[in-house]
Amino acid sequence: MVSDKLEALHLYRTLSEGLEGYAGMEPDAIAPSDGYIVDRKHTVLFIVDRGSAVFSTSWRETPDSREPLAAVTAGEGSFVLFLPGEPFIAKTADASVRMYRVE
Repeated sequence: MVSDKLEALHLYRTLSEGLEGYAGMEPDAIAPSDGYIVDRKHTVLFIVDRGSAVFSTSWRETPDSREPLAAVTAGEGSFVLFLPGEPFIAKTADASVRMYRVE
């Protein structure tokens, strides 16, 4: 899990080549979840446009774990990204958040 200001996103493009092209993509819907979600093929990028949202990751080595490894609150103008295979939860109530799945 990586979190920073949106203006610094270009500094992380070496983590995933697809980060350069997210602006031309339609955002995906954020489905509510009570457990961790894992996307093994894509880097998952969240951009917080308004308000704040909480993001959490868990252990890759223990896929059935519901134990948080780290959590961050991201505010307006921030992003959070999860690399392929990294478990994540996004709690976005009362916030405007866009989600992109990039290669």
